[in-house]
Amino acid sequence: MADQNSILDKIIQSRQIQEATQFNPTELISNLFKNLSAKERDILSRRFGLSAKEKETLEQIGAYYKITRERIRQIEAGTIRKLRTLENFRSEIEAAEHNVTHLLEAHGGVMEENHLLNELLAYTDTNETNRQASLFILNHLLDDKVQRLKADREVQSGWMLPTFSPATLKSILQELIEIIQQENNLLATELLLQKFREREAFERHRTQIVLGELATGHERAVEEAVSRAIHSYLTISKEIDRNILGEWGLSRWQTVTPKRMGDKVYLVLRKTGKPLHFTEISSLINQANFDAKTAYPATIHNELILDDRYVLVGRGIYALKEWGYSTGTVLDVVAQLLAESKAPLTKEEIIKHVLEQRIVRKSTILLALTNRDHVTRLADGTYTANRAATELLSAGS
Repeated sequence: MADQNSILDKIIQSRQIQEATQFNPTELISNLFKNLSAKERDILSRRFGLSAKEKETLEQIGAYYKITRERIRQIEAGTIRKLRTLENFRSEIEAAEHNVTHLLEAHGGVMEENHLLNELLAYTDTNETNRQASLFILNHLLDDKVQRLKADREVQSGWMLPTFSPATLKSILQELIEIIQQENNLLATELLLQKFREREAFERHRTQIVLGELATGHERAVEEAVSRAIHSYLTISKEIDRNILGEWGLSRWQTVTPKRMGDKVYLVLRKTGKPLHFTEISSLINQANFDAKTAYPATIHNELILDDRYVLVGRGIYALKEWGYSTGTVLDVVAQLLAESKAPLTKEEIIKHVLEQRIVRKSTILLALTNRDHVTRLADGTYTANRAATELLSAGS
């Protein structure tokens, strides 16, 4: 039985991929518009941005045709009704209808608008003309098959199946918010999903999350459907967001949507996982598009100097202290190493350790070893800390 389900899953997936690859919203609109007059085509194209130009208002179109805006509104409404009664309307729209409804079913019944558009256009150009054509289809040609989810304080605007309950969406989102609040920490997608599956709410809402043919599919297909659905709900939420590391948290957290430059630096360094020059950090912050603010190298350098989360490990190169880097100069690192060591260390051992803490030349480390105030060279060529270095370590502890 499991094998039969697996085969069925593959057949369903193959059919849906075929429909998705054939979806071309601009071509669909063009085919339907062949049945309209030139004026009707032009008015709809102008009104809904269907011809690679910006949308125009009723007033702008009315001024062009020297008729009232109300008359333009009437022509617009009448032309859309005309499209829906065309003899070839069902045959033209059927594949698009299947594609949209299958996508919504695969994502738990509802998707944030940009998320849906990106998925719809995954196999074609995601240009503005195709996006506007897709929105026209959703708003005016499939409005009996899908419904708009209106944005409010909790969710962003999106599209849903008529059978989907916005109340269920908000109930699930509240559960996810509670999980994040209880953990009081950023969560990877899989961990957040795991914790949600452990809740009673998951079983209560399961039939709303896994829809259509997916509900009777193979266990793995069902699990994938759950993951897609929860990810879709998270994308819709205004109260939950994901940072550049792919970790989920509350939108207001600085580790999710950072406002201060110091917090942006922290996320960029965590994402790269290695020390960086302050100019590179500045560039990566600007590429991340956290907000409209530009990160200037001088500003970033000041943040790195003033924030004790960061350690200077080379010429203009900074690392996160949480990675195990110690503060201070190369001499400080050498002195601390020798003071903490239970036995004298060779030059090679010292160099190896310092290079794990600092991005410097070996000559800089060798220069530090000549400092007799902190380092003593023994007769066998090994090094140990003198009293000053030991006192320095004691003062710091």
